[in-house]
Parts: sequence; C-alpha cells; structure tokens
Amino acid sequence: MMDSAHYLEWQIVLEETFFNLDWAGQPVILYVDDDEAVAIQNEWGLETSLIEAVRQVVRLNSAKPYWVVEELIRAHGRQDAAPPVLPLLACAVIAATRMANDGVRRATNYHYHFSTMLAGQAGILTSAHYEVLVGMWEALAEWQLSWGTSRGLCTIPMRGYLPVNQSRIGYALSQAVLRDSDRQLLPRLFETLRQRGNGAWPQPGSVVASAALLWDQYDRFSRDFRLAVEDEATRPVVERLLDQFASTWDGSPALDRNGVPTADLTVRFENRELTWLVRVPRQDADRYDLPDGVRLHRIANTEYYEVRGLPAPDGGSLRTDICLVGETLALRRPPSPLVLLTENEALDCLSSVDRIAPNSDYMILAAPEAARDVEAVLNRAAAPGRAKAAGRLAWVPAGWTLHHGVRFDDAMTLRQAIRGVRGHLLAAAPAPRFRSTLEGGLRLAPELGRHLYLVGGEPELVVADRRPSDGARETEVEILLDRARLVLAPADDGWVAPVPLHDRGLPTGRHVVTVEDAELMFDTAEGAPDVVEPANVVGFPAANGYPMVVAAGKPVLRGAVLTEVQGSTARQADGSPDIALCRRGAQETRFVSADGRVWQIGEPAVPAWWSRLGPSSSVPTWFEVTVPVGGGWILQLREDVWRAEPVQPAEPEVPAPSGKRIWVQTVLGAADGSKDPRWQSYVRLAEALDGETTK
Repeated sequence: MMDSAHYLEWQIVLEETFFNLDWAGQPVILYVDDDEAVAIQNEWGLETSLIEAVRQVVRLNSAKPYWVVEELIRAHGRQDAAPPVLPLLACAVIAATRMANDGVRRATNYHYHFSTMLAGQAGILTSAHYEVLVGMWEALAEWQLSWGTSRGLCTIPMRGYLPVNQSRIGYALSQAVLRDSDRQLLPRLFETLRQRGNGAWPQPGSVVASAALLWDQYDRFSRDFRLAVEDEATRPVVERLLDQFASTWDGSPALDRNGVPTADLTVRFENRELTWLVRVPRQDADRYDLPDGVRLHRIANTEYYEVRGLPAPDGGSLRTDICLVGETLALRRPPSPLVLLTENEALDCLSSVDRIAPNSDYMILAAPEAARDVEAVLNRAAAPGRAKAAGRLAWVPAGWTLHHGVRFDDAMTLRQAIRGVRGHLLAAAPAPRFRSTLEGGLRLAPELGRHLYLVGGEPELVVADRRPSDGARETEVEILLDRARLVLAPADDGWVAPVPLHDRGLPTGRHVVTVEDAELMFDTAEGAPDVVEPANVVGFPAANGYPMVVAAGKPVLRGAVLTEVQGSTARQADGSPDIALCRRGAQETRFVSADGRVWQIGEPAVPAWWSRLGPSSSVPTWFEVTVPVGGGWILQLREDVWRAEPVQPAEPEVPAPSGKRIWVQTVLGAADGSKDPRWQSYVRLAEALDGETTK
C-alpha cells in the first residue's frame, strides 16, 4: 500500500510524541487541534500534513472507507509499537476541537466537521461509518494498558461511561478537552484544594471539577475545557480525567515529562528484605548511571535492573517523591502509603505493582494514614485466608501494617469497596475492562485451537465495564449464549459480575456468546485425540553416514544440509549458501557488502500457519535471508536507530563508481550502528570517499 507511506510516517511521529517512555506514570491525552498538527509537522520535518496523509488512506467510494487502516492493523505484528490507528484518531480529535470551537456539541455537528475535513464535503463520512473508529480507540487503550504505566496512564474512556448521545464520538471528545496549558494549571488548583482540605489528597474528580468552577483562575483554562466542564453531557468524562490527574499528582508545581525515557521505581521483597527494583521495557544497556551515584545493573537477561547507591526502602522514602533524571534514562516513583507486592515470575520474588488484579495473591504494606482504609477494603472484598502480621517484623517499616495471603476473587465487590473508602486506594483499583472477554476455563490442546475447552470446563464471560447506574433500565446487559437470552443487572459502579459458563450443560461443538456489539466464540470437546508415536524413524545414526530406519528413542540426526542452491552466489566453504537471520518489525533492512554494493531486503509476510501454533507472544521473531554475495553487514533501522550485524564481513573495498554514492550514504547513515572495529573500518572508508566527493 504505497499510499499509506505518509500515514505510517505520521503513525511513528504521533507515537513518539504522545506515547513514548517519557510519559511513564503520567496521564496521556491525545490532544491534537489544527495548530498542534502544524507544529508537530514542522518539528519533525514531515512533507505531508496530517489531514492529507489520512485522506490518502480513506476510500470515499467504498462501503468501508477505512478498510486500508483496518488492513494495516491486521498486518501489524509489533507488540512494542502502537496499533497503526493514531493518525486517523488524531483527525477524529481535530474534528472534536473544531466542534468545540463552534460551541455546539451535537453528533451531527461533529460528523459535519469530520466529513468536511477528510472528504471535502459534509454527508460523505457519516455516523454509520464511524463505528469502526470505536474499535480503534479500544485497541489503542488495550495496547497502552498492556504496558502498565510505561506508556503513560490511559485516559481513553470505556464505552459504557460515555453519554448515550456520544457513545461513538465521546472518545474523541474526551481527548479534546485538556490542552497542555490546562495541564499546567491543574497543579495550582490541586495545591489549593489540598490546603483547603488540610492535606487530604487525592480528591475525587467531581470535587475537582466543582472547585474549578469556583476558582479565581478558572478563566485561564482554555475555552474547550470550560465548555466541557459546564456541559452536563461531557461533565462525567471531564471528572474521570481529573480523577486520574489528581490520583497521580506528586505535589510538584508542573506536570512535565522528563525529556528522556522514564522507568518506574518499584519495591522488591526477597529473603525478608525490601530493596528497589526497576523495569526498563525496551532496555538497550546493561547499566545506567543516574545522579547522586545511583546505578542500575541489569539482572541476567531480563527487563529488570537492581538499584545500587540508593538507600533501601523505608517509611520515609516510600512516602517521598523520588525522581532521578540521567542522560539516557529517568527514574521516578510517586509517594504512596501503599505497597502492593505480588509474584514476579521473571525474578521468582515479590515486587510491587500499581493496581490490584483479581485472582492474584498479594502482600500489602500500609502506612498508618492508609491502614484503616485498607482494613475496610479487606474486610469487605478479600477472600478468606488472609492474615495480618502479629508483632513487629524487622523488615517492615516502623508503624506500617502488613497483610499477607490477600486475594480478591470478585472484581465487582473489590471495586465497590474501594469506591466506598476512596482516598489512597483509588489509584490501586483494578484496570478498566474495555472489551468483553472469555477468561479461565480448562483449555484442551492449545495447538489445535486457542479457544478449545473441555466439556464442563468452559470459561467465564467477563463483561466490559459500563457507566455507573443511574437507576435507568437501559443499564441492563443482554447476553445471548447460543440462542438462550440472559439479562444481567450491573452494580451501581457499572461492574457486571463474571458469568460462569461451565454449569450450563453446553454440548460439545461451537458456541457463540453475543454481548452488546461483541461476538465471542469457543469450542468444547470431550478430549483431545491421542497422538500416535511412530515405532521407527528415518535419520542419520552418525554424521556423514547413510540414512536408515532406527527404533524410536535412539539418537539420530534428522534433516539435511543443502549443498546447492540455484541462483545463490554466496557460498560457505562446503558450498552451502550464507544464511542470515533478521529480526522482524524493522522499519528498513539493508545488506551492505564488502565490495561496495547495497541491497534492500524486504520482510516476508508472516506465514498463515504461524497464528495457529498458539497464543501470540511478545518474544521477537526472525526471518531468513540468503546473503546475496560474500561477506558484509545486515543493517536494520529500529525506532529510527540503525543497528549493524556482521555476516562474515571481509575488509571493505572501494566501490565501483556507479554505486559509490549509495554505498557511502548507506554506511555513513548507520555509522553508529556498531562499535565493532570491523564495522568502523567500513565507516572510515566511507568517510574518506565522502571527503573525496566534496572536494
């Protein structure tokens, strides 16, 4: 899709602008208006405007005008990158800002602006086409939440929390109410409220919104924000945004990002000792140096780093804002009177998390000011079996309370309990559910089907969160299980209890669950077929031997070594071709030979059978490349940084005149791709040749 090139350029730029690691731990809002779009274009030097780049992928004559973007989403295989929806959703936000400028927040007015922006006239892109964008907003939210707080805190609302008349456009409206100038005013308002409440913090978003209306600096907020606060239809969305900003405010006078990737400082518990732990999701160094002599050292081949030079956690440091900004990494932990410790499978220890997840085991440390709230939530929502530590333990901070064996089986009861006490536990509430899913159950042979379950071991239906009930019957949830109709009533806070499916006597075969606009399918069977093991196998009993039939279980070599590949010019000593492995997901892959030539390498499509091998994984995958000539280097552009990998590189030769310029530009462009002296010899030759051409 050549016409998607400019769209994908904007995708990279918008992800780097709004969802990079600099925003770790802070609420992120995809605020883009016409002026902001121009500023981003100029900052990054993009040739094509945002709106024009999106117009190039919108098919106005199709019944599905956004099918190109949908195809890009389906082809999107990088778990570390956001789904390619950002440019289209940014245009949706621009339409919301234009509507706000009109002062008329009606859906018809929104679609007028959206259609005239991307189609050139009203009535072409209507609300009937807009439903697909709802799924894109939800996909973006799920991706951001999968990173914890590393990509910022998600502010995209859940579908059920949107007003009925804004069930589709409300996502864009929620991102169009807070400009950066509004963000910078919030700490002043927060400090005013905290002083008025004698230090009680955080306050609910409803209190913050009401206080904003009475604040003597209210007129300094943008017109967009003031209209949203004063409009009854959008007020709940604004209150939820303010809830998130208030619960994550660390008392600093500004809400700024650090300018470098930010990692979360967490607590580790092992061998009856509390220590600091850092997770860097996209680590590229074994060590980081930070101010005040603090150093991070990677723990084996994991994403985690131990912290040296920082005093161990205690009652004071846990309730103090910690922020260390180095040259390549920033470290931050907001103050909190709570430490939620749960199993860390990668390190086989306990480490702290921000949110409580149902059906997980926790050990909870609570400071004196939070002890009563924690006790109230545990008494109401925790499963039996928890215990409160008796007596003083040496590793527990002085005055703090320890609860261990804590487990919450019912997410709905937990959310209600936290809502009842508010305070410090608000930020620890379970993450929102944006889509209905099937969870749990007894799976049969995942290699045969990801949704194949044993009869009697069917999963639970977990329904997406909804807007808190106001007593109206339309808050009921209708579910169709095959052809049976179920009606569920959500609790006051919008949570619907998980629906067990194992006790409904379902027969073997395919089953379909329809809940609102989601359709979920799963299969049941009495068991998986037994695999018949062969009695004999064919292979090579020894290297350089002849193939023969041997009894199963005996050592044998199976496979072959290729000695001739038609059309290949690269050969090893035994005549077989050189094969290089290239990691998938690179922006660009090239091969630079020692004799002065350059090849562009295309990444092959993922085989159709790959998805059938099991659930997707964040582990990187690779593809094979037959090296076109003798030695050289594989160059891959990842996240706008070139990396060079050797493939039996020989000493570089002066390129032929016809290819000299391309070879020189390619090598110099990736000069920092490797510190390997062999690669640096290529760089030195390219610099010398470049100097000759400029004389």
